[in-house]
Amino acid sequence: MFQSFQKSAHPILALLRTVSKDQAFPPPSLLKDRQLRWIIEAGLGPFFWFASQKHFQTGNPPSYRDVQAADLTTRLINEIQLETLSEILVRCEGRLPPITLLKGSSTGSELYPQPHLRVMRDLDLLVDPKEQPKLESILLEMGFRQRSTNSHEFYATHHHSMPFYHKGRGVWVEVHRGLFPPSHKLAKLPVFSPRNITAELRPSWLKEVPVMRLSTELQIVYTASHWALELKREGGLFALLDIIYLLRRAQQNIRWDTILNWIQDSVAGTHLYLVLSYLNKNNIIELDGTILADLFVRQRSFGILNLKIAHYLITRYVVAGKIPVAAGKVAALWENLLLDQGAARNLVSVSKNIFPSFGFRRATLN
Repeated sequence: MFQSFQKSAHPILALLRTVSKDQAFPPPSLLKDRQLRWIIEAGLGPFFWFASQKHFQTGNPPSYRDVQAADLTTRLINEIQLETLSEILVRCEGRLPPITLLKGSSTGSELYPQPHLRVMRDLDLLVDPKEQPKLESILLEMGFRQRSTNSHEFYATHHHSMPFYHKGRGVWVEVHRGLFPPSHKLAKLPVFSPRNITAELRPSWLKEVPVMRLSTELQIVYTASHWALELKREGGLFALLDIIYLLRRAQQNIRWDTILNWIQDSVAGTHLYLVLSYLNKNNIIELDGTILADLFVRQRSFGILNLKIAHYLITRYVVAGKIPVAAGKVAALWENLLLDQGAARNLVSVSKNIFPSFGFRRATLN
């Protein structure tokens, strides 16, 4: 009954399989307290509660009550966020074209069985640059104020303006004019160009208010690249969940030929192959072998060993919440693995800049 749990020592992988394949989730009694604590820290407490409610009993230990508390807290925060988002959209009607929802603002309100299961740090909204002042004026009217440790000059060349914060609601909003900073190599790729973004916008609704969302294909590629920019422990799994739900919705209707053309010989191909190969390797999704093979030849960062190291990092650092190498080296290791300079040269960069621990070497060699 609980094959997904027995195949892996990580309950979070079992949780991802539950989402992707509608498999039964193991009873919480099979989990250790430290595993439950990490699930909460990773932001997946509400999802864990949702997936395993029928197994909870009145005699459960205190750590289970912490999971329920995380669920209730996130429900409240998410409700305030979505109410604020709805108010922003209503105020924008007739004053500027429908706003494009990004990241959790889009997936959480459309794909998840309950919106609060997609924890959001802020509301990410995309508008045409010429419409940006209108949206920002509306936010100021609502009582939002811009706050950041960075200067306005920094945001003048960024892909979104200085974040807006509403003190009474505790809600952050980022007004995007692009998907990545203009100076970043990802922003220079045709797939993330303003022209392609416009072509891939799809009309939608949020509480009877018209909005725009990225096409499934562009959302998948964008989510993978945005996630790969930094290996995060807390909250690092929501991009994987977003992609799982996007794949579930589209099923056999994804335009893989379009995606393959977009990511040819680019770092975006590296990011997408990394995410999909990890989900496929851990039996979370099932992709046609020819698709994975096509993705592999279109990226320039991974060979067999590089990929094994990257997968190990994801499992150890993001899924299990453990530090695989010295804390200060994780970011450098990740960056070197994903360099767009060829698998062999990436391994040389890793060996020069990072000295793995014995446990890390053993894991990669095995």
